[in-house]
Amino acid sequence: MTTLTPSLAKMRAQFEKQERLSMESALEIIHTAHDVMDKEPNLLYLNAPVVVFGDIHGQFFDLMKLLDKCDFFQPSFADSGHTLLFLGDYVDRGAFSCEVMLFLLCMKTHYPSRVYLLRGNHECESISSFYGFRVECKAKYGLSVYYHFTQCFKALPLAAVVSASSNGHHRVFCVHAGLSPSLLTLADIEALDRRQEPSTSGPLCDLLWSDPIPEADESDNPLDEATNMEAQADASPVESPSSVESNEPNTAKWVPNTVRGCSYYYSCSAVYDFLTTNHLMCMVRAHELQDEGYLFHFASPAYAALDSRPVKDFPPVITVFSAANYCDTYHNMAAYLTIQRTARRFDVEQTTHVVHPFPRSFHQSQGIWSVFQATLPYIPPSNDFFEIMAQLNHVVDEDDPPEAPSRRQSTDNNDADNDDVGLSLDEQDAASTISAASDDSRRHQRRLARRNSNEKHPMAISKALDAISSQWTAKHMAADHLTTTTTTKAKGCDGSSSSEDGQTRQLAFTPQEVDIIKLIFSLMDVDGDLKLGQDEIARFIQRILGDTISDKKAKRYLAALDCNHDGHVDLDDLLSCAAMLKARHDATSRLFDGGDGRRGGMLPWTVLQTMSVVAIGVGLPYAARLWQWWKTQVSSRRRWLKRAFGSTGSGVVVFVGLAWMYMTWQRTRRRKT
Repeated sequence: MTTLTPSLAKMRAQFEKQERLSMESALEIIHTAHDVMDKEPNLLYLNAPVVVFGDIHGQFFDLMKLLDKCDFFQPSFADSGHTLLFLGDYVDRGAFSCEVMLFLLCMKTHYPSRVYLLRGNHECESISSFYGFRVECKAKYGLSVYYHFTQCFKALPLAAVVSASSNGHHRVFCVHAGLSPSLLTLADIEALDRRQEPSTSGPLCDLLWSDPIPEADESDNPLDEATNMEAQADASPVESPSSVESNEPNTAKWVPNTVRGCSYYYSCSAVYDFLTTNHLMCMVRAHELQDEGYLFHFASPAYAALDSRPVKDFPPVITVFSAANYCDTYHNMAAYLTIQRTARRFDVEQTTHVVHPFPRSFHQSQGIWSVFQATLPYIPPSNDFFEIMAQLNHVVDEDDPPEAPSRRQSTDNNDADNDDVGLSLDEQDAASTISAASDDSRRHQRRLARRNSNEKHPMAISKALDAISSQWTAKHMAADHLTTTTTTKAKGCDGSSSSEDGQTRQLAFTPQEVDIIKLIFSLMDVDGDLKLGQDEIARFIQRILGDTISDKKAKRYLAALDCNHDGHVDLDDLLSCAAMLKARHDATSRLFDGGDGRRGGMLPWTVLQTMSVVAIGVGLPYAARLWQWWKTQVSSRRRWLKRAFGSTGSGVVVFVGLAWMYMTWQRTRRRKT
């Protein structure tokens, strides 16, 4: 049988030149890998050495760098005995998700017993259709290939156990996200039905979405943290996350994950219980961005009192993240973890990002704006949208260079340096200790802030955006009612009003318009924290509009969208921007709206009627003359053409008159309706 699957080297060369596979080759890779993985169990049992990779997120060129670093493309790989284990989240966010997914599946078909792919929370239809993979796949290979991908996702195993020693005492549990209160043993994981779309609750959701509980400062006592969790749980009981298990989860160990909008936070006690019950040494997971590419959780000596593991050589939870400079925004490092055969040895390798080319297929997103234009014709499909908002919100383009430091500032800095030099050795040590502690505190606060903006489930994002849009609508409807009431009182006893009444009235959005505005905001909001940043504006313009802007212009555009001037841009601001553009668009077309009282035309209804009557009165005599001439001169075609062109003016006048009559009839019907 002839195979269409290319070699890995050839596929890499094609993808690096941004060439696509044929649809037949892509489908063959997907189907072959699906058949291989569908025969694998939910829980894989592997032997070290194993190289573990975290999230990839469509960053193909960074994936190639990682594989180069671990010598995957070297001839020696076949004899090295190393196994590659990927923890999920291969698609979305990055611009080369199709390339990443096809290459990994091709690796699986070439090395079915050396390469293993676990399922992440993005390997499902509901998430990948929300965060970009569906749009990319539709542009590159068509929607049918996307749905073949989603079927392949259901075949991905859920977790793996890696044996790091021959005696079985050093076993490492590997999963995409974490644990579940419904899954107490490895046998519970093996019994799950993985070939389905994950819901927003339940054990399958927990394996793909849960997180270790955010740690307090390392000086804090985790026992106090557990006590606080118990008190919180007593105040607000937590429902069981699974319909399969009837037992209530231990609320001292499981806290609802309000940031993600689904699943749970698991405490160190929950981790220790799971590891001890299943004779595991530690857990390696992905799912969270890390500045250094990896992070040890619950590693402080303060947690030792809770540690019930027989082997305590490693921290109970290790996060590994393999997408360097995530979303071309976060400037983080990538890492992968090698579990060695020698007991008590993990090797962590870090890499920086690769400067990747701009995706040639950026036109895959240009079609999105044409959909927007059908519903929002008042929003320009270019950078003009941001430029117009900058004009409307009076955001100037500042070209002045930054001010140089003044002499007084320089003197103050020198004085500060002299003061440091004048300190005693003990004082300098104390100052350096305080500085180091301050750096650690800032780093810890930055990590907590990032965790508080972790990627949310689309359902949670939709609920939040619905709430914001409802509040905006209610607020502006109240303002509209107040404006209308004030204007009515100012009309006078005769009830007359000026032509500006319609302009002072707030413009309401249709449900379709609100949905499209929310979609635009979701495309801008890369990190899902419901607030836009400067980098997100630049990325949106690059990915959707196909343009590259400077940091200075991105900052200006961000300020242009801040309609309420509160220092950040959210959906409320974007709705206000759209309302301003809609009012501007409506004002330019108001001349042609007629006298519909609901829309406030600029020409009064009586004027339109008068113009219609005059046009008809002037045109009818000319029409009568033309008709008489037609009857007497129809036999001479040459003379007919000459006079017909001479009477064009009368025909135009008649046509205009009939048009005004038709408009009058239509307006009357609408008023009666």
